[in-house]
Amino acid sequence: MGLTDREQQLLEQMERALASEDPRFASALGGPMTNRIATKSIGIAVIGVVIGIASLLAAVTLSIPVLGVLGFLAIVAGFYFANLGAKSSPNTGKPAKTNKSSTSGGFMQGLEERWDRRQDNG
Repeated sequence: MGLTDREQQLLEQMERALASEDPRFASALGGPMTNRIATKSIGIAVIGVVIGIASLLAAVTLSIPVLGVLGFLAIVAGFYFANLGAKSSPNTGKPAKTNKSSTSGGFMQGLEERWDRRQDNG
């Protein structure tokens, strides 16, 4: 079940607030959603290229030109998805810049205070 537009906006806002307040922790969690999309695209690309190479080898071995064409198209599609994945995360490792006047500042401030108290007590 997908997220509604409002839920997606809230999630992105929380990600930006986390990245601006504690960039090391945010990067440890895996970064923004675009990194996951890039990883998925690159995974699809690798599978496409491997299937394409296998199809080309089978086409040469079995002398089936149609299979060779399909293998070539799979390789091209794989490289397309690899390029798509590389373009979807141009700012990897850089935290998003946000305005300090966001409404989530109170919530994050409370979490930060609880964390500081826990560190002082422990």
